[in-house]
Amino acid sequence: MIKRIHASDFAQFSKEEREKFHLVDVRTHKEYNRGHIPNSLHIPHDQMEERYTELASMRTEKILLICRSGKRSLWAAKVLQEKGFQEVYNLEGGILDWTGEIER
Repeated sequence: MIKRIHASDFAQFSKEEREKFHLVDVRTHKEYNRGHIPNSLHIPHDQMEERYTELASMRTEKILLICRSGKRSLWAAKVLQEKGFQEVYNLEGGILDWTGEIER
């Protein structure tokens, strides 16, 4: 089962709690370059099927997938879950609802 965390809730987590997650932004290159959550990896959702192996070392760790609104990240989360990843989370509301820091 894919776990869900709303963007506004995740933004309120302590720094230590947020650091327990590997952040993966699945938006397009253009969207990512406009601004993203600091320390997030970038793998566009349409490349997840081919590039999921880049996350292999995180297979048992918490991975939080991020997109604009939460739809593409949910699709990417399903891909990772099907590939055996155990701690997959979707950022509901995506960047649109994110109230934390943005890096450009």
